[in-house]
Amino acid sequence: MSQASLTLHELLPPRELAAALDAGHVTRKTHPELPLSLYTYTRTCQYEGVWNRVTTRCRGLVADDTTGEVVALPLPKFFNVGEHRAGRPYAPALPDEPFEVSDKVDGSLAVVFHYADRWRVASKGSFTSTQATWAQRRLDGRDTTALTPGVTYLAEILYPENRIVVDYGDRRDLVLLAAFAKDGTEIPLAEAAPAWQPVGSVVTVRPPMPLAELLALMEAGTLPGGRVATGTDAEGFVLRFASGVRAKAKLPEYVRLHKVLTGVTERDVWRGHGVQRFAHLPAAQLVQALGCSPEELAASGGRPLDALLEQVPDEFDAWVREVIARIEKEVADRERAIDDAYRALAPLAGDRAAFARAVRELPDAAVRPAMFLRLDGRPTELVTYRSVRPRASDPFRDDEENRPCP
Repeated sequence: MSQASLTLHELLPPRELAAALDAGHVTRKTHPELPLSLYTYTRTCQYEGVWNRVTTRCRGLVADDTTGEVVALPLPKFFNVGEHRAGRPYAPALPDEPFEVSDKVDGSLAVVFHYADRWRVASKGSFTSTQATWAQRRLDGRDTTALTPGVTYLAEILYPENRIVVDYGDRRDLVLLAAFAKDGTEIPLAEAAPAWQPVGSVVTVRPPMPLAELLALMEAGTLPGGRVATGTDAEGFVLRFASGVRAKAKLPEYVRLHKVLTGVTERDVWRGHGVQRFAHLPAAQLVQALGCSPEELAASGGRPLDALLEQVPDEFDAWVREVIARIEKEVADRERAIDDAYRALAPLAGDRAAFARAVRELPDAAVRPAMFLRLDGRPTELVTYRSVRPRASDPFRDDEENRPCP
């Protein structure tokens, strides 16, 4: 096997890479100390489905800025079996050839490579992410003498604080998924595994089975062997065909939970809780105050949070309730401030002009809109609730590798 190193421009046509960078479909991040750049497809690329020979390769690709040499070569982006079967332009029909099945590990990708006399780790999108920093510390504490410089080792980062959906308990691990020689040739997992074992574990490879049988199990939400999958105990499987083509098959319950855990923000909780809290009010009023559509109200049966919390991990349930408790406290505090302000202005209730002038002078601008509601004997809680809408925020759980695709 040739050991000639790939260069960035041999792997990715320069004009196409420049176009992808200019279009915002690929991002380039430089190492804080070394002459290295990391190339990764962006969320815009994912949203727009711009998959080509550049974007699919930029999945944590690391190149030397001085020599142009590719020093870390990740797995190309691969897609769900369903996308291949649907005939998507970027996901052609799967090859009619033997394949092996391995577990789809639910963590963050570690790109492990040797540079400047040291083994180093990047995550898919960063040299310095929390996940990359954790993996670097773990790698530094392990025996790496059997690893081969020039080989890129690709692993999944697992530790409790980095949980996505699947619950691995207290497991802390770097799970080897694949390895590539510096000329771009994939090294069989069985050959790479012995050198990796002092560092971490190796992904589980399952006995071969017909594709139709595997997909039937997946659609039924069942694991090989007949055990029902909950979505928190397994993500699914990766198929690797003899030619090296990969595809993934995810369990339906995992997909559902992934959408919930990586899609719901504090603002979503605020909206869902508001729908239930003010269910006695006319739908049109809720639509205007909470920014939801009549269709959303009807689809939830008026109980969106109950439907959401029906089947989710306990910690998500706890997070939702913490958010609700904080919102309720803010509402209560704001209502007390309104009570105090109105009490001070009540003597002016008979003179609306004087009352309006006094409202404009209130030091707390947040309570001013409620003063005339109180003056007219109308409730203020919906206005108050709207005023404590959370700012835009990250979802309950982030998934650098898979968001926003299911």
